Formats: sequence, structure tokens, C-alpha cells
Amino acid sequence: MTFAIPKDEMTPYERMNAFNRGESIDRIPCCPFTGESFAPYFGHSIAAFNHSTEVIVDTIVKTFELFRPDNCSIGPGLHGLPEALGCTLSFAEFNTPAVVKPAITSYDQIASLKSLEPYKDGRLHYYLEAIKIVQERLKGQVNVGNTISGPFTTAAFLVGTDKFLRDLSKNPEGIHQILEYTTESVISFMDTVIDLGITPGIADPIASCTMISPKLYETYALPYTKRCQDHIRKRTGGGGAIHICGKTKNIWSHMVASGVTAISLDNGDDIGELRVAHGHEITLVGNVDPVGVIMKGTTEQIYASVATCIEKAKDSPQGFILASGCDIPIGTDPQKIHDFINGARIYGRL
Repeated sequence: MTFAIPKDEMTPYERMNAFNRGESIDRIPCCPFTGESFAPYFGHSIAAFNHSTEVIVDTIVKTFELFRPDNCSIGPGLHGLPEALGCTLSFAEFNTPAVVKPAITSYDQIASLKSLEPYKDGRLHYYLEAIKIVQERLKGQVNVGNTISGPFTTAAFLVGTDKFLRDLSKNPEGIHQILEYTTESVISFMDTVIDLGITPGIADPIASCTMISPKLYETYALPYTKRCQDHIRKRTGGGGAIHICGKTKNIWSHMVASGVTAISLDNGDDIGELRVAHGHEITLVGNVDPVGVIMKGTTEQIYASVATCIEKAKDSPQGFILASGCDIPIGTDPQKIHDFINGARIYGRL
């Protein structure tokens, strides 16, 4: 089947700025979460991407020029902050980093952890410098964003995820102590990003209902996420976006209560249900399956999933951004991203 692909009438920069102001736009915005995924396509290893401002810039700029998405987000993702705070990571040539050693083995060690210095600690400076360069390179073409690990996930990595999850019931005092520390660290990095003119987003996958109960989320994740959102709102006048992997339906009301202005929904949940429940309160972002559909699907299957997603969420009162349900896998054929964005052009005309 042949599809006619309508031409865009606005640039990504024009489209997203008009969207943020509540003005008319030509089509639904489309944001595949590519990040470091296409570094190998441009001749770089994932390990190199994680250790070089030059490689980050080259990958992000060329990815934008190849696909023309409606955003460019620059890390440090889930592992940058935990590493800067003392975790030991392993770096594979063509895979994402992994924590191999937590920063502490006892909550008694929290007092010895130092305050974060974003331009000095770990690899954070690579991303901060890359943000500045990409902002200048793509000025007037696309907005540059940023995502950092949330307080809950950062704390889990610092302690060791298994121990952290067990201690939610066994050592609540220690958990709150480490969450106080990671929240202040997240806010410190956020301030640095806000100083660059960016409203930061949060990724907090360990806070998923796949990992913890709604009650544990309410007790241990919500208060610290809210503190971050309150700080963003104080600095910028509005909240940020949040993405939590896996199932989150049972904590949607808590996520909204934290003060976020947008929820990026994993493909495991129904974005139509989120629209009905909270579309009047937050912007919806999501949620086409990045593996089963975008990476492994045919053009027709990608188009069908895009059409379904848009139909469910296009009339959400606070707006809708078509996106992948999570990060695009490394090794995805670039044509699949073209198909995804073309689906927005076909089915997302406004």
C-alpha cells in the first residue's frame, strides 16, 4: 500500500513553541526517543558517546538532521548522576552503561557522600557542554531538552537496587535519608540545566508499579518527585515531564499530584485511559512500542500503531505529543524512525 506523505508546514522549533503556547500547529508533534541509539550509525560506539562531548554533539546533531524530530534531548540519562555520586559503572561498546558497584553499602555512609558539583563530578560535564554546543548549532531549528534520573531511581542505584527495594519495608529511616540526599543532588543538577534555559525532565523507572506498590510510591517516591517539581516551577514557572517505565496506571494520580506538566507513558499502558483520567490536567506523551512496533514492525504496522495512538489521544485537553513508549533500541533501522514520523504526518494533521 502506498501512502502520500504530507509535507510539514512548520519547523520543529516553530511547531513546539506554538504547541507550548497553546496555538495552532500543522500536525501532532512527534518525538522518538533516540538519544544515544544512533551513535553507531554515525560511526561511534556507545561507550564513546558516554565519554565525549564531541561524540554526543555529532550524534545528536546528525540524528536531528536525519529525522527532523520535534525535540533533541541530551542526557545524562539514568546513569550519569548515580556515577557522579559514587557508583561504579561498566561501559560496553554497543550497549547502555550498567551499575556494577553501588556507592554505599550502609546508610551510615550517607554522611560521607559529598555535595554534587555538576561541572566537576563524573561525566556530567560532557552532557552540559554538549547542551551548550547543540543549542548554538541548532538554534532556531529545534528545542533542546534534558532528562535526568529521578530521586528514587538514583537512590536505588547508589544503594544497590535489590537492597534498596528490600529496605523500603525493612529500613524506612535509611531510605528517607538516602532520598533526601539524592533529591538535593537532582535539584542541584536541575539548577545547572535550568541556567541553560532548559526545563529538565525526570526518568524514574525503579518507581514503576512493575517494581513497587502504589502505597510505596506514595510514601517514598511522590514526596521527593514533588519537591523536584516544586523547584522547577519556582525556577521556570511550570513543571517538567516525567517518564516511568512499565505499568503506572495505579499511580497516575500520584504522578499528577507531584506537579508534573506532562506524563510520558510507557507502551505497557493505554494512553486513551490516561487521556480520560488526567488529560485535563497534564500533557500526554507517548506511547508507541519502541521494540515490537518501531524496531521490529513493518511500515504498515508502524503506521497502524501511530494511527491508533493518535486517535486515542489527539483531543486531550492539555495537548498530546506522539512519542515512543520508551527509548528506541540500539540497532533500529533508521527507516523505521522515518516511518514513525511520517505516520505523524499522515494521521496527525490538525
